[in-house]
Amino acid sequence: MSTLPIDMGQRPANPLIIERPDLQSGNQRAVFGVLTAVFWLLWVVLWLPLITVLGWAFFGYQFKFHMIDMEGYSGFLGVLGVYALVILVLGGGLLAWAKYNHLRFRGVDRRKGFAAPTPADLAAIHGRLPEEVAQWQQMNIVTVHHDGDGRIARVE
Repeated sequence: MSTLPIDMGQRPANPLIIERPDLQSGNQRAVFGVLTAVFWLLWVVLWLPLITVLGWAFFGYQFKFHMIDMEGYSGFLGVLGVYALVILVLGGGLLAWAKYNHLRFRGVDRRKGFAAPTPADLAAIHGRLPEEVAQWQQMNIVTVHHDGDGRIARVE
């Protein structure tokens, strides 16, 4: 079997693999960078389950050490009692306030609409005659022109 000598200094005229990134165009470098980032992210995501298991194991060790070995549960139970008392006081206060409002406003209907302004009221606000305002209210389409001060100049 004969072997042919391979000249390592020779390169093909059109290589399929770019060995010199400086010869890449800007778009090629951008696509390569985005693909690299996406696949690194995918690689990290594949490791997440193992990282999660290690985190849970570490948390379990820390929980055992602080709560059981150092008897931290006694302080936790004391704080738990204080939290329960605060919750009861705040909840009781809200219930008392709700009952107070229920007793104070039961049977009272405070939801009443406003009375529509009369043409005389609108005329007094805009400095026009009540007959003009009544006539405007009967129109289907109204164009209102204002002067420089914002007052009604004319109505068409």
